[in-house]
Amino acid sequence: MTALRRQFFLSYAAIGSIMPLITVFLREQGGFNFLQIGLAMSLMGVPTLCSPVLITLLADRRVDTRRILAVAFLTSALVLTTMFFSRHIALTLALFFFHGLAAVAMLPLQDGYFFSLAEAQRKRDGISVEYPTVRIWGTSGYILPSLLLYYPLLKGAEPRLILPCSVIFSLLSLANTFTLPVVARTQRREGSRLPSGEALRALFAPNARWLSIGLLFAFLSAATYYSFIGNYLDEVVNVPKPYISLIINLGVLIEVGCTLLMPWLQARLRLKGIMVLGLACMVTRMLLLSFFPNPVVAVLAQLGHGFEVLALYVGPVMFLNRLASDEFRNSIQGVYTMAIGGTARVLGSLSAGFMASTFGLKSNLLLGASLSTCSFLVIAFLFSRIPPREEVRENAVSSPSVT
Repeated sequence: MTALRRQFFLSYAAIGSIMPLITVFLREQGGFNFLQIGLAMSLMGVPTLCSPVLITLLADRRVDTRRILAVAFLTSALVLTTMFFSRHIALTLALFFFHGLAAVAMLPLQDGYFFSLAEAQRKRDGISVEYPTVRIWGTSGYILPSLLLYYPLLKGAEPRLILPCSVIFSLLSLANTFTLPVVARTQRREGSRLPSGEALRALFAPNARWLSIGLLFAFLSAATYYSFIGNYLDEVVNVPKPYISLIINLGVLIEVGCTLLMPWLQARLRLKGIMVLGLACMVTRMLLLSFFPNPVVAVLAQLGHGFEVLALYVGPVMFLNRLASDEFRNSIQGVYTMAIGGTARVLGSLSAGFMASTFGLKSNLLLGASLSTCSFLVIAFLFSRIPPREEVRENAVSSPSVT
């Protein structure tokens, strides 16, 4: 698992290099207006409507996951390098699409690879590795670029510097894929269904339907928030640019503590309770920032970020793994990213661009708060938890048989 932890660290560092300041870069140096920024973020999300399910399908169809990841990181590095030299809005928009094509499948593919590797290890050695203990390395990696870029930005470096920083971490991620262990594959039953089809049926089965609907609202909310939070802190809250990434990553730092606490929280609140808590924090953060736009509140609003990440990015993939069999363990992550994350990212980013250009940046936060409130209500009151397979087996064994 050491190489996989390193993979999570490096891949999230590549993402953390660009995400906090990407819209500030587009606004200042790309010459983009708010509607064009929303379009750029939407174009980066368009590939999530197809590529994650296709790539994770390849992984479930015996194409080496490590090689797929290597190609994705190489493509991302080439696209970001070209974007660094781009001076035309049309070319930059096209590059956002191709960056999304390479990047969007990385995380579901890594998640599926982890669960396959962990299941193989559990069957072989009887040792269970929990997802949060590996995911926390991604959180740590996301923070690192903001620390590395703080001093150069403080001394007047252009936000464009985020692009070569991401390229470096993408190339390191590419190199690390060659150190990942091989996962023994389960032989598929002859005539068995297509993995992505099985995954889609599991995702919208009665026991998971409300989870999927609630998460769709949550990711629509997240898309409206993250599309313009950098611009909001810059132009409305008047936070100096070198501090924008630090404020955003204060929440990510707290995320580390929340991830470490997750076993304790799960024992008391269960996975559904953690998600409900995180969604409540999401609503609160957006309302605070919209009604009290000052630097102190911007800092305080990050305190609930860790629980929000558990609700959006940790809890759901653990629920999905409970729905999956070995035959579509990768595909269910890809189908979920496509059907829920992809749809929300495209529609949410377009809506955010329209709202910001028409009603101002604050309107995005109010829209996001409304959407996250819908998600909170659906998850809290309509979704019933999906128990772990071990619990289902134990209940089946302990229940008296009926003849």
